[in-house]
Amino acid sequence: MVKTVRKVLDGFYWIMAREGMLPDSNIFLVQDEDRFVLFDAGIHHFFTDTCQAISELGLNLKQLDRLILTHTHLDHSGSTPEFLRDAKDCEVWVSEEEGTLLEQGDDTIVLGSMLGQRLPPISIAKKLQEGDVITVGNYSFKVLHTPGHSAGSLCFFEPQQQLLISGDVVFRHGSFGRVDFPTGNGAVLKESIARLAELPVEMLLPGHMGIATKGGKREIQLSLQFARQVL
Repeated sequence: MVKTVRKVLDGFYWIMAREGMLPDSNIFLVQDEDRFVLFDAGIHHFFTDTCQAISELGLNLKQLDRLILTHTHLDHSGSTPEFLRDAKDCEVWVSEEEGTLLEQGDDTIVLGSMLGQRLPPISIAKKLQEGDVITVGNYSFKVLHTPGHSAGSLCFFEPQQQLLISGDVVFRHGSFGRVDFPTGNGAVLKESIARLAELPVEMLLPGHMGIATKGGKREIQLSLQFARQVL
């Protein structure tokens, strides 16, 4: 089954997560002339589906320039070895906190035992830090270190479009990421969501469920209210 692809903006696409028993994540594809970048990789079980979705856009893996991970749980990172196998020039960018663990082949941070997959050690081309800026085509994303769901969780804010790729830090409808996985921390997650709630976000693009094309700031504020009640 081919994953559903939806255009978000010019040169910017949402590859929807597969629904079912296996976890999967949303993937966001951003074009840069004849190359493209992926934000998150999805779980490896659906790698072929993701490739078919990419081909629907007239692209192929030889054009994949960078794979940028919001964090390294397997539903977001599990297809990384397959992408590196088929996209020879692709670089992996991830947070400094979790990049070192991926290089070491750490199974704990990726939830390997829980999700039934081991990742081999992965070479990380760039370890991202708070304040870095990632330019892809017409878009410039500011890197935000937003721990809580995991120690190295990142969000990516595009100020011109008021767009936030939020990974599993915050979702729509007052929801947010779990904190009961290794390196999760509820108090820290509340602080991260509070930071995001101050941003002028119009479009919210989370790692799971649907996206918000408008009213993103309100969605984040709802999540912050709920987090303060239960965490």
